[in-house]
Amino acid sequence: MSLNSIMNIGVSGLMTAQDQLRVTSDNISNVNTPGYIRKVAHQTAVNIGGKGMGVTSGQVTLAADRYLQAASLKATSTSAAADVTYELLDQIQSQFGDITDTSNLFNQAASALSSMAEAAEDPTSNASRQQTLSNLSSFLSEGGRIAARIQTIRGDADARLGSAVKSVNDLLKNISDLNATISAATVAGDDATGAQTTQARYIDDLSKMMDVNVTQNENGGVTVRTGSGMYLSGDKYATLSYQPTANVDATTSFGAIVVTGINGEKRDLADNIQSGEIKGLMNVRDTASVAVSDQLNQYMTQFTEQLNAAHNQGSSVPAPASMTGKTLSLTQEEAVTGFTGQTNLVTLDSSGNITHSVLIDFNAGTWSRDNGSDSGTFTPGSFASDITAAFNGDATVSFTNGRMSLSVSGGNGNDGIAVVDPAASSTVTPSGKQGQGFSHYFGLNDLVTSKAPTNYRTGLNATSDSGFSSGQVTFQLKSPNGASLASVDFTPAAGQSMADMVNALNNTTSGVGRYGTFSLDGNGQLSFQGFGSPSNTMSIKADSTSRLGTGASFGTFFGVGGTPSTVASGLAIRNAVYNDPRQMALAKVDLNATGGLGALVSGDGDNGLDMSDIGSKTTIFAKTGLNSGGASTLERYGSDLAGQVGNLAADAKSQKESNEALLSEAQSRRSAYEGVNLDEELVNLTVYQQGYSAAGRLIQAAKDMYDTLLQMV
Repeated sequence: MSLNSIMNIGVSGLMTAQDQLRVTSDNISNVNTPGYIRKVAHQTAVNIGGKGMGVTSGQVTLAADRYLQAASLKATSTSAAADVTYELLDQIQSQFGDITDTSNLFNQAASALSSMAEAAEDPTSNASRQQTLSNLSSFLSEGGRIAARIQTIRGDADARLGSAVKSVNDLLKNISDLNATISAATVAGDDATGAQTTQARYIDDLSKMMDVNVTQNENGGVTVRTGSGMYLSGDKYATLSYQPTANVDATTSFGAIVVTGINGEKRDLADNIQSGEIKGLMNVRDTASVAVSDQLNQYMTQFTEQLNAAHNQGSSVPAPASMTGKTLSLTQEEAVTGFTGQTNLVTLDSSGNITHSVLIDFNAGTWSRDNGSDSGTFTPGSFASDITAAFNGDATVSFTNGRMSLSVSGGNGNDGIAVVDPAASSTVTPSGKQGQGFSHYFGLNDLVTSKAPTNYRTGLNATSDSGFSSGQVTFQLKSPNGASLASVDFTPAAGQSMADMVNALNNTTSGVGRYGTFSLDGNGQLSFQGFGSPSNTMSIKADSTSRLGTGASFGTFFGVGGTPSTVASGLAIRNAVYNDPRQMALAKVDLNATGGLGALVSGDGDNGLDMSDIGSKTTIFAKTGLNSGGASTLERYGSDLAGQVGNLAADAKSQKESNEALLSEAQSRRSAYEGVNLDEELVNLTVYQQGYSAAGRLIQAAKDMYDTLLQMV
């Protein structure tokens, strides 16, 4: 071996040791830098003609383990989803307050009912009536506030999805851009670890948003896909687009997060992710918060229905001169058809004495005035005019624009009017249609009014006219994971029967029949059941229909597309009662009053007691949210709701804590492998310094040999 070869070997050793020392010093200086991945210096033996000719520095790499990275990324996305889920559910839970707090929703309901009992004990006290209305108003306002707050939280989640999409797009672009830098450095043999470290940090940030899978490319870059395999970023990158929805409510139909691939193909992100903050936000927005909202509104709806049912059984003292019901969006014939049993329409004088009584027998289709002094028949289509004729000018019954109203003439001592169902017996059945009495069904003496319908049992049957002749409904169908399946436009046909409309809705080509089924039950309630388990869901994107021209839209009338969950936000005490507490129906009309006693007396509080008892009365709840429905009481249902909301938040907290523990373990193991260990680096520093020193000695030895040879010449 020549002296030149020895010199070259020594120089190669010096240069390689310098490179190794540079890498080691860089590691040591970044020992406390967050996200820094330890660099690893490599050296390669140089062989020429089968002879060792020194060493050379190899490509500097990162101390990264793809298995540890994959575990860390998975734990990060899972933990991020759990974190945001708990954060939002905790916000929802906090709205209900502590069960021991008097301002808690359910305690306010108890206070309202309790004050009704107190008012019933002293029905002539205006102060007790005002306190009752104040407590009831506070309860209704609190239910509306919570319902609105849940929708606000859903809106916040939706807005955060918009921000998350922007962040994801920036990350995908940055990851792709760094691929070019890394590839160029790899091909040239340069140090690409700086770009690789930055890229790894971007991938970590991306994993917080969604689950990702990373594969290494031959040229040094990476390809990033979702856990399901959808391409996100590499030499090129996909883009996400989403427009958050303003003014979110229970009927809002959210759009899809669309992923546009590198070839222009479009996909729904919901179909391709399983975890991450985006998934957590979507789950709370579309599932968990909806379940709580549905149950809250079911509770408020049933509270309102039971309270109104009791209030409609009584009367104020004196009786009102007129009573106007709620809008049903039904024809008179549709509204009256289906009633069974008997009811009485009575007029009273200012002293509470009955002046006239018209007994209506829905089974027979007959009426009888003043114990048989006059009688006649009626038909559902002419009910108002027939019963008006029965009163012979002393009272008027009308049905206009879907609303029933009663009024007295004001003459001949007819100063007030009331609806009184007879007591049930073996021979007499009180009036009823779909579980509601005559006055309750029409809302003639409701205590609480609602902007949205609280009863979707329309009474229509297969042969009934659907009542929709114009406009269009746009249905949005989604899969159980929230991905958009289809948007279906449906245009009702004029004169279409309910059976024909249901068939048209279920058409597999022009309707929703590929994704679920609409059905009409015996009470005339229309419902949708998606296919699958868990099932597809349906919402309404747009609805320009109107029943009978001026009535409710398709979604509002039938209670589909989220309408039932808008009830709580629109409940209020009827203005006439709120402005004049004396119009509270605390008394009952006694049809059998004799001996000069009035049928309606100011000291009667029997109906107030009935209203106070609704909390413990068994009623039927619909299946909503996490509740399977069925027979229950308002008190028990409220307790269940509070418990279920608490359990949701508690489960979310447990998931959050367990996933944080897994994430901490995954990050700890990854950090132990990728992070800088000062002891190891000091050992490397010593080794490389000794290598540098040895290479220097070799060069010095070659120099000495050169000098000796020159001196010999």
